[in-house]
Amino acid sequence: MLCAINKRVENQVSKVMSFLIPSLSIVFTINLILGSAVAAERPTIPVPSEDLKLTQGLPAKQFFASRIENKQCQDELRNARTQYETDKKNLKDLVSQNSNAQVVDQAESKMDESRKVLLLKTRQCGLCTTQDLDKKVVTTNKKEYWYLTDGSCHLGINKDQAELDRIYERAVHRLKNIKKYPGKKGGFRALLEFNEIDMDSGELLPPVEEVDHTPFYAFIGVRGPVALGLPVGFWYIFKNDLDEKRTGDLKEFVIRFESVKKPANFPTPDLKIQTASGQLHSTIQKELTLVQGMWYVNNQGYFRYYTGADFGINVPFGIDFALNTLLDTLLTLTEDSTSEE
Repeated sequence: MLCAINKRVENQVSKVMSFLIPSLSIVFTINLILGSAVAAERPTIPVPSEDLKLTQGLPAKQFFASRIENKQCQDELRNARTQYETDKKNLKDLVSQNSNAQVVDQAESKMDESRKVLLLKTRQCGLCTTQDLDKKVVTTNKKEYWYLTDGSCHLGINKDQAELDRIYERAVHRLKNIKKYPGKKGGFRALLEFNEIDMDSGELLPPVEEVDHTPFYAFIGVRGPVALGLPVGFWYIFKNDLDEKRTGDLKEFVIRFESVKKPANFPTPDLKIQTASGQLHSTIQKELTLVQGMWYVNNQGYFRYYTGADFGINVPFGIDFALNTLLDTLLTLTEDSTSEE
């Protein structure tokens, strides 16, 4: 009798499982498909326009004008700017006088520290600021750890249109000037190397003062945060698409860029940091294969710079470094575009 009962139970369990297993398989498959669809969504380059997330829905001019009302921060910002300019001039004088390398590099370190204070105050109440760093974990055939930075500036307060047009033209020329991108050439401080590349031969091309074609391909080396006592040097090959347009009185210039597979014969670069005295320091080098970004400027005094990159691992350090790098790059463009030199 017991055997008969056990047999009936086994039959019932078998019937339940025969129904349940296909059902669970369907649910699991649906979840897998939906989960993969959600997880595999990589970030996309923003629409080239004012960053309304940053400005909390306000026009950029209004948002940045309101920041000037913080009088205490404005005083601190002016003091930070004065100190930085003083340290910058001191370094320039020492270099022109062929001073001792150690003295020159100490002066550069002092200038770097005052630059950090200037960036902090600029982000708090200046004419440039950034969103908080955004992080996205994406699962495709592997896990991707994307870090996104997005910053904006507005220089249109108390300036007439003629001056804004001049600033715009200088900004566009500056962004087309491949020769002046690397920091060692007086360009963007975070850039160790920047060269147009022939994708067929893998050769780096001589830098030009104004690239006149689109798209163009380039090799870039970027200074990263310090790890294991050495700074990291990130590098990648990327495609740049340039777009200039005019709608009525509004002029806009956009560079969209995305990483591409390196040429088969492209050698691993040797990225080094060059100090003001000319000394070279090694970096820990890492190739990035998934990078995207955008420059957007218009003749209303608005500049925007967005970057996104998969670093392949979770990076618990370097958040402040990433934001400072973005802000420093933006601020450099505004300084060059408003300079009378």
